[in-house]
Amino acid sequence: MLHSSLRTPEERTEVVGDVIKNLGELIPGIRNEMYPVTSSFGMPTLFSLERAAAPYFGIKAYGVHMNGYVDRNKEKFLWVGKRSDMKPTYPGMLDHLVAGGLPHGISCQENLVKECEEEAGIPRNISDRAISVGAVSYMDIEGYRYKRDVLFCYDLELPVDFNPKNEDGEVGSFRLIPVSHVANIIERTEFYKPNCTLVIIDFLFRHGYITPHDYGYLELLQSLRSGNCS
Repeated sequence: MLHSSLRTPEERTEVVGDVIKNLGELIPGIRNEMYPVTSSFGMPTLFSLERAAAPYFGIKAYGVHMNGYVDRNKEKFLWVGKRSDMKPTYPGMLDHLVAGGLPHGISCQENLVKECEEEAGIPRNISDRAISVGAVSYMDIEGYRYKRDVLFCYDLELPVDFNPKNEDGEVGSFRLIPVSHVANIIERTEFYKPNCTLVIIDFLFRHGYITPHDYGYLELLQSLRSGNCS
């Protein structure tokens, strides 16, 4: 509970920022990237805080995740990124072609365009074609971290001759993999960054790779929005 004397978002941001600085190494992976804290998406910002600190305060965070795919001879392939080994979170794990948190003062669409350029070298004339296809949500408790995330999902069909190129050093490599193989990786391993699996499973539902004939269809579908999606 913040003190009632803190009347403006700027005052609250400054005080919370001081607390985070005093916590020091208890909060790893400081990015100097501010997240807006709101009662729900699109509502006025109460204050902003360092992105890495959000789960330590139980703050709901939002992000954009994009499935970049290629349709080759009627078979779909997903571009899969491998996170840099230097990343402070989930180093070396598999990831989307493009994904990122939603910081203060930028729309989902503009953030996606920015992340497309930085993470995969996708120019705006291509990234503007990305289609908003919904959202997934989840809650996860790990140690002192309580993640309450809502991920806005996008699909982008890429030209067959496109090759992604990372520009910000956060991705180690890319590989184009048949969607059916990606599904097997998710089912049989833990190679993927956990929240990415939710967005890919959503893709599998929407593109007909998971059908009502599959065991646990409705339960799995419901689990994609197990968090407070607001």
